[in-house]
Amino acid sequence: MLRSHLRQFGLFACAIGVIGLSAFASQHVWRENGLKSLQAVNEPRLQLIANAINAEIGRQDHLPVVLSLDADVQGALEALRDPGRSAPLLDRLNRKLARLSLEANTRAMFVIGPDGTVVASDDWDAPDTLVGRNLADRPYFALAVANNESSYLGLEPSTNRVRYYLAQAIRDTALRGVAVVRIEFDALEAAWEKAGERVVVTDSDGVVFLSSDPAYRYRGFGRFESPMRLVRSVTDRYLGARVDDIDGQILERRGADLVVRIDSPEQGTYLSQTNMLPEYGWTIHRLTELTTVNEDQRDGAIIGGSLSALIIILVLYVLQRHRAFLAASKSGAELQRQVAERTHELSESNTSLHSEIEERRRTEARLRATQNELVQAGKLAALGQMSAAIAHEINQPLAAIRTFMASTKIFVQRGDLGQVTRNLDLITDLAERMASITGHLKTFARKSEPGHPEPVAVERAVERTLVLLGSQIRGAGVRIEKDVAPDLLVNGHAVQLEQVILNLVGNALDAVAGQDQPWIRIRVRAFADTVAIAVADNGHGISADEIDRIFDPFFTTKPLGKGLGLGLSISYGIVQDFGGQIYAVNRPEGGAELTVELPRHRRETTAVEKAIHA
Repeated sequence: MLRSHLRQFGLFACAIGVIGLSAFASQHVWRENGLKSLQAVNEPRLQLIANAINAEIGRQDHLPVVLSLDADVQGALEALRDPGRSAPLLDRLNRKLARLSLEANTRAMFVIGPDGTVVASDDWDAPDTLVGRNLADRPYFALAVANNESSYLGLEPSTNRVRYYLAQAIRDTALRGVAVVRIEFDALEAAWEKAGERVVVTDSDGVVFLSSDPAYRYRGFGRFESPMRLVRSVTDRYLGARVDDIDGQILERRGADLVVRIDSPEQGTYLSQTNMLPEYGWTIHRLTELTTVNEDQRDGAIIGGSLSALIIILVLYVLQRHRAFLAASKSGAELQRQVAERTHELSESNTSLHSEIEERRRTEARLRATQNELVQAGKLAALGQMSAAIAHEINQPLAAIRTFMASTKIFVQRGDLGQVTRNLDLITDLAERMASITGHLKTFARKSEPGHPEPVAVERAVERTLVLLGSQIRGAGVRIEKDVAPDLLVNGHAVQLEQVILNLVGNALDAVAGQDQPWIRIRVRAFADTVAIAVADNGHGISADEIDRIFDPFFTTKPLGKGLGLGLSISYGIVQDFGGQIYAVNRPEGGAELTVELPRHRRETTAVEKAIHA
C-alpha cells in the first residue's frame, strides 16, 4: 500500500515537473517573439527621430557660409576700424540678420569680430542682446579661427540648455570675423514629450543633452554603452556642471539592442534601441517599456502549462483505459459482466453526449444569430455616419438656393419675370443636385450603379462649379486660373462630375488658407481617349504618409467638425463608376495637384455633316 502511494506521488511529481518545464519553455518562446516584434516596430520610429534631428540641422547648416560670403557682413567687418563709418553699416547688418533669422526660422544668428566681441546679432534690439559680449573663450569661436569652420555642442549659460553652434571664419588676407548660427532642439523635445516617446540623445561623451523627460538631461548614459564612454572628453561643454551617471544595469544583450533596468531617475525595465548619428558623434536611444512583452511571457507560460497538462491528462486516461482492459480480460465471466455494465454506462454517456451536442448546436445557432445582429447594427451605424455627410456635401447648394430665393423676391417685386424664371430654374437644378448627392451617398453605401453614363460637357461643369463656389472664392481672396479646352465631352453624369470638381476645388480652398497670395489652377486637357481635369494649388501639400490614404472613407486631416473625410472618397467612387481614375501628387514648387482622368466621348459625325465637309 505504501509502495503504491509512493509510486503515485512520484508520478504526480514528474507531471508537475513536466508542466513547469513546458510553461518555462513556452514563456521563453513567447517572450522572444514579443521582443522581436517590439524591436521591428521601434526601428522605423527610431529612424524617424534621426531624420527629424538631421532635418533640423540640415536646414540651417549652410547659413554660416552664406553669412561669411555676404557683402554687408564683409563690409561691416572691414569698417570696424572706423567707428564713424561702421555704425550705419552695423545697424543695417543687425536689421538684415534679424530679417534673415525670421525667414530662416533660426534661433540665433550673429557675427563676431576678430577680437571675439559680437558686433552684430539678430537680437540687437533685445535687452539681453549678444551685441557687445566677448565670446573669445567659446570653443566654437576658437575652433573656427583655427580651422576656418567649426561645430560645437555646449551649454548656454543664460538658459542652462544645450545648444548646437555652427561657425564659419571670415577671412581675406587676415581674420575679419566669425559668422555663427545657433541651433536649438526645444521643439523636438516638446514633440517627443507630447507624443509619449521616451527618447534620449547622448553626445560623444555619452552624456544626455536631449531628452523627452527632463529628469534624464545632463546625466551620463555611459554604463549602457561601450565601457569607453565612461571616460569623458576633457572639453567642459557643460561649464563645470556635475554629470552623474544614470543608475541601472544591462539585463540582456540582443545584438545591438539592450534590455536594461533603470533605478534612477525613475525605476523601470526597458528595451533600449540606438541609432548612431556619426556625422555629429551623437547617439539616439529609444526606451520602450516591456509591459506588452511581460504580458506575452505570462500568456505563454499559461498556454504552455495548460497544453502539457492536457497531454498528461490524455496519457493518464489512455493508461487507465489500458489497465481496465487488462483487468477485464482476466476473466470471461467478469469480462461479460463488466462489458454489460460498461455498455450500459456508455449508452448513458452516449445519450448525455447527444444531449450535449444538441445543446451545443443550439448555442452555436444563438451565437450566429447574435453575430448577425451585431453585423447589422454595425452596418446601420456606418450608414448613419455616411448620411451625416449630407450636411457637408449640400452646404454650398443650400447657400446658393438661399441667395437665389432672396434675389427672386426682389425680381418679383420689380416684375422681372424672366429673371424670376431663370432663378427658379437654377433653384430646381440645385435641388436636383442635392437629391443626386443624397442618392449618390446611398449608391456609394450599396455599391450600386446610378445609371448609364451620358455625354457631359466638361467646360460647363467647371463653370457651374465656380458659380457655386464664387462667394467662398471671393471671400478667401483666392485667384482662380482656368485653362480649359473647349468642346470636350466625357462619359459620365453632369451632376456627379460637378460634385467631383466641387470637392477638388473645395479641398484646394482649404489647402491655400493662410497663404499670402493663394491661387488655384484648373486645367482641362484632351488626350487620345481620355480627358484630364487637374486642380492644383499653392497650399501646404500632402504629407508622404497621408497621400496614399486621402481617398479612404472617413479619412481627413481637417480639425474636428470641419469635415468627415467623405469628399475625396465619394469622388473616387464617382470616377471609378465613370471608368476613370483619380490620383494626387505634390508639386515640386509647393502645393498639391489632384488629377481626374475620364473616358473621352466623341460626337458621331452624321451623314449631313460628312456631305458638308466633302
